[in-house]
Amino acid sequence: MIAITFSGYATLSRDLPASARLRLGVVNAEGLALGQGGTSGDITLGRAGTIIKPIALPSGPRSTHQPTAYTVLAGEDVPGVAAKFNISPDQLRWSNAQLTASDRISSGDHLTIPPVPGVVVPAREGETAAAIAEAYRVDLQSVIDFNYLRDPQHLAPGQLLVVPDGRGPDLWPRRVSSEPPHLGRFAKERFAYGYCTWYVASRRSVPWSGDAWAWFGGAQAMGFPTGRTPQPGAIMVTWESWVGHVAYVEQVNADGSFQVSEMNYQGWGVISTRTLRSPGSVPLIGFIY
Repeated sequence: MIAITFSGYATLSRDLPASARLRLGVVNAEGLALGQGGTSGDITLGRAGTIIKPIALPSGPRSTHQPTAYTVLAGEDVPGVAAKFNISPDQLRWSNAQLTASDRISSGDHLTIPPVPGVVVPAREGETAAAIAEAYRVDLQSVIDFNYLRDPQHLAPGQLLVVPDGRGPDLWPRRVSSEPPHLGRFAKERFAYGYCTWYVASRRSVPWSGDAWAWFGGAQAMGFPTGRTPQPGAIMVTWESWVGHVAYVEQVNADGSFQVSEMNYQGWGVISTRTLRSPGSVPLIGFIY
């Protein structure tokens, strides 16, 4: 019998065939990994050499699938609250029934916040997950999976569902922003200070030139979409003076009325706003989108 010390195992193993080295057991890392499981390099192995995919441990806070109840603070508005939770203003409004016809909030108001970009929907009597998925234009399975639904055909009335990436109906009013009318950041130097063209060119990038009446044709020649329906952020072009007039559409309402901001309508160099009942309320040339 030959006495072999533990240090001898390592020495002898260098001169033995692979099968013999594996039989040396715990002293040989490769043999341990292939026989009983372990780690070989970057790979984790189970018994008999079965490869096991490592499980990554979460490094951040655990994500939630539940909506958040939020109380509005003084001075907050819809865009600000939405940005705080990384959702869009529309997603915030779709998730709160009181905001479907208004985008104004006040200190102390209670809001429901979706945990991911999407919509929080309370189920109605007899409503199914399939009906909600269709209404908010998403795949049914995403609603089932995100909400861990066992019976998507039978939802409890009032049960809150999160619809990831859901999109609800048109919201009114539709605004460019909650900010009051103001000079914008775009270059306006090709137009004369204090006039309507100078102001509107500050709110939108205007690559054409000329008097206000010529803007509509200039925009069409450059491929800009145009039409006769007001949209937030559009340029309204009219014949309200002998050289025409332009204004910036700030808001569109459910009844078809819309609000514009403009300069040199109430006075030279003065920024003002007015609400028009319809596009037919003015000698309209058209809207530039």
